[in-house]
Parts: sequence; structure tokens; C-alpha cells
Amino acid sequence: MWLEDPTAAPAAKKNSGKKSKKYYAYNLFEVGKTGIVDSWDECKNITAIGKARYKSFKTYEEAREWLDLGGRYLSETEIRMGLPDGIYFDAGTGRGIGTEVRVTDKMGNSILHKLLPQEKINAHGNYLTREGSTNNFGELLGLYCALKIAIEENVLNIYGDSNLVISYWSKGLIKRESQKRETLDLAEKVVTLRRRYESIGGQIQHISGDINPADLGFHK
Repeated sequence: MWLEDPTAAPAAKKNSGKKSKKYYAYNLFEVGKTGIVDSWDECKNITAIGKARYKSFKTYEEAREWLDLGGRYLSETEIRMGLPDGIYFDAGTGRGIGTEVRVTDKMGNSILHKLLPQEKINAHGNYLTREGSTNNFGELLGLYCALKIAIEENVLNIYGDSNLVISYWSKGLIKRESQKRETLDLAEKVVTLRRRYESIGGQIQHISGDINPADLGFHK
């Protein structure tokens, strides 16, 4: 409508409250047909005609990659086997007991025992932070623990799903006036550790929470 009539309001403005776009990849494996559409209704209609696999993605590139890899469902073990070696961290409140911190290897095995005494690790292999701690504080503490273990064991890759902690707080970019002293003190320690870690070739990278083996979001 906007292209035909330049005076019309752009569709983007009219639909500013709309949810972000999704892409749906489908694999009709019996007939060897695959494709990507941006409508669930269209995907549902296509896959209703026979045996099919389908999956939603946030970007077209992710959907294309899934099809290029065979368009099949992977087990949790297969997904984790395909992850790079390294240390993974997360924090979450989904269990309803407060903010837990989890640090694992790529198979999801807790490795906090390498840093903390056993009495500080709960039955789920996690560290339960002080009552009232925020999830972001937990993420920051998770990176702190991951850095300590990685430096001690010379592991050069750390992964987490908190963009705030990875891209900002651990680089010293934090709004000091809006944070508690405890958070600021921990951030300073993490900044120092990160500099030391990166000086020996270590990397801290972002990973989607959907495939983070340390995930504590309880959203799967």
C-alpha cells in the first residue's frame, strides 16, 4: 500500500506492536521436499500433507542451516556433542527457591565442585545465591566462577547466554548508580579476571539459551 501511495503510513509504523518475525523450516522427508516460510499457517498447511519435520527459527539463516544439516530433530545429547569444548554458565530462578548459578561442561555436567566446597553446592549441582539476589547478579557470578575455573585449568572458551554480562558488565560498562555495592564489587573482580583471561588467549562468547547446556531458564 505504501509503495502504491507514498502518502500512506508505512506498514512498520502501523504494526509496531507486532511480535518479531519467525521463520519456519520444513522437511517433507518422504518426498524429499524442503522449504522455509514466514507464516505458521502456511507451514502447517504444507506439512499436513504427509510425514514431515518442521521447526521455527528467529532468522532465515538459522532455518537454512537446519535444513542444510538434514532438517532432522536432534536429541539433547546430539546437540551437546556438537557444541564446542569449553565452560558454560547460566543463572535462573525457575525452581522457585531463589537465584541459582550453574557452571558446566558442554554435556551439562556441573563443574562447580572444582571451585566451591561441596556444602555450598545444592542437590542440583548449583550454587544458590543469597536471598534477594537478582538473576543478573547470578549471571555475573556464574561468569566469575567460569573464569576462575578456566584460568586454573587453561580452558580457552567460555560461553553464556547473558548479553548484558558478556558484552557490558564484564567489560566495566555498568550503571553504577543503579546497582548494589555487592554487584559493583563483583563486577570489578570479573573485569580484572576477564582481562587476565583474554591476555592468555581466552574467549568469552554468547550462546543461545535454547542450546546452553548450563541453561537454568526452565523454558525448554
